[in-house]
Amino acid sequence: MRKRTSVASVGMWAGGGYAALSLVYLVVLTVMMVRGLPFPPQEPFTTTFHAIMMLAVLVMVPLWCAVHLATPADKQVFTLISLAFVVMLAVVVCANRFVGLTMVRQSPGLGRTAGLEWFQPYGWPSLTFAFEMLGWGVFFSLACLFLAPAFRVRGLERGISVIFATVGVLSLGGALGLFVNSTAVMGAIAPLAWGLGPAVAVVLVMAWLRTPARR
Repeated sequence: MRKRTSVASVGMWAGGGYAALSLVYLVVLTVMMVRGLPFPPQEPFTTTFHAIMMLAVLVMVPLWCAVHLATPADKQVFTLISLAFVVMLAVVVCANRFVGLTMVRQSPGLGRTAGLEWFQPYGWPSLTFAFEMLGWGVFFSLACLFLAPAFRVRGLERGISVIFATVGVLSLGGALGLFVNSTAVMGAIAPLAWGLGPAVAVVLVMAWLRTPARR
């Protein structure tokens, strides 16, 4: 009982953190759009987005751990594979955002901008943008697709499974969009694949963790 309660508590805190960060990201993005500011974002929005995204992928790790431990043993092979891909996502995204918060942000002030265009997080072509898509378009897609069958196909769990499967397919579509050099495809997919879809899924997962069967 105590173990299950701890698992649910960690999952609730991590899920709540992710939901809050998603809301903050949406609010900041809305403010930027209302002001008619261009995209890619300029400071202080760039730094804000870096910080939010870095924190978001970090809280995903304990959330996925909680889901893995709360899942029945016969389904844990799916959640374990999914967790491995989420860890890979977190490593790639944190590395990218840390580079953006340090090297990219400080280089102009130091008078060293040669080759900096290859490390622009929102520009294309760019190494960091490619790695970001590797994270969200490939690793996150696989994490969602492997997590979907871990939930039983009924009630709340059916909804969670469908959303994760949909997000997984859309995320992979974003990666394919980059592969064919179509930022328009990524722009069309992004709101659902990496915005609304995961946020709704996490809220439902929090509700699932709170059900009596999970405690």
